[in-house]
Amino acid sequence: MERTQKEALVNELQEIFNSASAGVLVDYRGLAANEMVELRHELNKAQSTLKVIKNTLARLAVEKTPFAEIKEQLVDTRALVYSQGDPVEQAKVLVKLTESDSKLQILSGVLVDAAKTSVLDKAQVVALSKLPSKEELLVKLLFLLQAPATQLVRSLNEVPAKFVRALAAIRDSKTE
Repeated sequence: MERTQKEALVNELQEIFNSASAGVLVDYRGLAANEMVELRHELNKAQSTLKVIKNTLARLAVEKTPFAEIKEQLVDTRALVYSQGDPVEQAKVLVKLTESDSKLQILSGVLVDAAKTSVLDKAQVVALSKLPSKEELLVKLLFLLQAPATQLVRSLNEVPAKFVRALAAIRDSKTE
């Protein structure tokens, strides 16, 4: 590989490291080509991408990015799965695929937030996969926000409903 190609690859990796909201370092050695295609397809559904990385170039590219804390872990890495979407969905897909295929291994993960970057080990990536997705959390929040208003409407509606039931009982007692 020529120097210009290496520089272009380092720049591409820096863009990935700067824009990704989450990343998981994986070792995919031993996977067949069709298994890699399936892996990429499942990750695309979760708005994630698998990028095979050259360790030496990745260590150069990771400097001055949110992923700089994982520089030492890039020695044994074969691929990076990164996401601009929901990191929980990415973790769920990876954990499901590692459970079904022992050749795919999660090495570590990274969560990038505006305030800080968190480095995760394999157990923490598995724990992340057990969290509810962003959509599930939004639905739960909507129900929590809607509950007080619903209770207020029910309480306000109970007074006239009680009055109508009392009138109906009087009417029924006079007709008998």
